[in-house]
This record gives sequence, structure tokens and C-alpha cells, in this order.
Amino acid sequence: MIMSFIELTNVTIKYGSIVALENISFKLEHPFFAIIMGPNGAGKTTLLRALIGLVKPSRGEISVFNLDPVKDPYKVRSIVGYVPQMITVDTSVPLRVRDVVLMGIISKMKPPRVFKTPRINYEIERALKVVGLGELHDELFSILSGGQKQRVMIARAIVTKPKLLLLDEPFSMLDAEAKCELAELIYRLYREMNISILMAAHEISPCLPYEPLILILNKKLYGIGKAHDVLVREVLAKAYAGYMEIGKIAILGEDHG
Repeated sequence: MIMSFIELTNVTIKYGSIVALENISFKLEHPFFAIIMGPNGAGKTTLLRALIGLVKPSRGEISVFNLDPVKDPYKVRSIVGYVPQMITVDTSVPLRVRDVVLMGIISKMKPPRVFKTPRINYEIERALKVVGLGELHDELFSILSGGQKQRVMIARAIVTKPKLLLLDEPFSMLDAEAKCELAELIYRLYREMNISILMAAHEISPCLPYEPLILILNKKLYGIGKAHDVLVREVLAKAYAGYMEIGKIAILGEDHG
């Protein structure tokens, strides 16, 4: 049975008098691979945070796997992995890679936290192998490359086997090769592990070969569909009105449409 995994109905979110998202409605069926695309300040991060109850709607309803993130934030977070835009690990602390992944387990445990060490070690090793870093489990996190650090953060997010993975600008600060490798990994999580993927990204070209669903967002939702349907001039002109990158993005839409 196919069931709606994410559903937003007329969602508006405000920060004081500033509207971050306005009257957003869409539905995604599990499993999905979707990318939220939009200019700076479009509300991409706000949308991701709202899905795990970190931001509350001013109006409208959100459902994540039939759970309300406002009423049941802990239940929602128990089935969702989240990788924020900024790596939230203090690199001045000599943490090993396995310690960082362990944080993902600890964050989902309820007090009193009882550690079953062999099982936890197994899950950490499994997650690191999935992201291709099994041999680096004892390395210091601080000495890793940007691409390796991002993979460790994904391992931290998937170590508890979530149904949904939220990624906020995962390609930020990576070179072209690392971006393509990371896009392949994300797609494998979707195809081989049946994890639904929702990511916010300025740059979507590394993912285009995998035919993701694309949401065009700039406070309002201007389009949702495959690249050839939404990366077109008439849609992008509305979402990116007033932004210099519209010409470049419109060409991208034409090239891939």
C-alpha cells in the first residue's frame, strides 16, 4: 500500500512579521528522491526544519508519516535523519569518526541511556561502510576532507535507520568530483536502502542524472515535478524574479528540458 509520507496543506510560516513560507501545499509518496531548489532566503531550510518540528507553522498542517511534527516532534525525529547545512561538530575536540556517528545514536535514545556496546559498534560500522568510510572509523574527524566530513554526517544521520533523510545544502564547499560522488551516495540510499530523500540545494546538476523530483520554492511553491517539467523559463522566471542567476538557471532548464 502506498501512503503519503510527507504532506503539507496551506502551510504559512512567519518569523515575527516576516513571511518565510506562504500557503505551501504538496504531497510526496514514500519512497521519494526530491530536491528543494530556490534562491537565498527562499525558505528551503525553514521547510526542512518545519518537518521535524523545529519551526512551527503560523497556519496550515504538516504530516510526516502520519505524524504531526508540532504535536509529536520526538516521534517524528525518531524516524527522520537530518544533516544541517553547517557541520555541527566542534573540530577543536579530538573526536574520532566513530564518536561523531555515535552522536546520532545518543540523540535518539531516551534517558536513562543504556549502551549495548557490541550492538552499537555494529551499527556504527554498518553506517560507515554504507557511506564508504568503514576504514576511517578511528581517524580524527578534524583531519578529514570536506567530502569525507559530509559523508560522516550522513552516516550519523542514517545510523538509526531512518525512513526519511533531510539534507540542507550537502554540496556546499565541495569540489566537482566530491559533489558527484556524494550525489551517487545519496541516490544509493534512496534506491538500495529505501530511504526517502528530501534535500535543499542551490546546485542540482550533480543529481540530475538520477531524475529527482524538483520543488521550485521562493516563499511560495512555484513548481513540482521532474526537471524537464519545472526547469523551464516560465517557472524559473517567477521563482527567481530579481535574481541575477535567473539567466544561468534558465539555460540549465533549457539544456535539460
